[in-house]
Amino acid sequence: MLHYKGCGLDNVYLTNGYERRKTNGGHDILHIEDIEGLHRTIALTIAVNPAAIKDQEFRFLRKWLDMSQRSIAEILGVQEQTVSLWERGEQDVPQYAALFVCTMVREYISGKAAMQAIVDRLRDVDRAIGKADLLVELNSQGAWMQKAA
Repeated sequence: MLHYKGCGLDNVYLTNGYERRKTNGGHDILHIEDIEGLHRTIALTIAVNPAAIKDQEFRFLRKWLDMSQRSIAEILGVQEQTVSLWERGEQDVPQYAALFVCTMVREYISGKAAMQAIVDRLRDVDRAIGKADLLVELNSQGAWMQKAA
């Protein structure tokens, strides 16, 4: 049995689906079969019981959805720092936040196209906000304007 900590959770153990291997250089590595499927199963297992969501589980689900703390905070109407406090265990995850994230995970996994589109769009917006440079310039009339990239 393997205590799998790679997902950021302390309570996940694998009974099979993994093997220890050696690289050509003699280094030990751990190979896990279908890690995406494993994380999907972990996400669904957590999401079926929103009442029990704790800090690590909330963080795991947010990351599994590939969403930033900022985007979850904006959706839930809280400060980004508040989400950080939940994920560090400094504040309990409120029931409404746990229910929201668990519902998103369950709906996304169920293959409902509308929810998948919403989650994908939120990811795209989040990435664009996080990575895009904002170029501004003072135009000839003395007004600041966004400069085309």
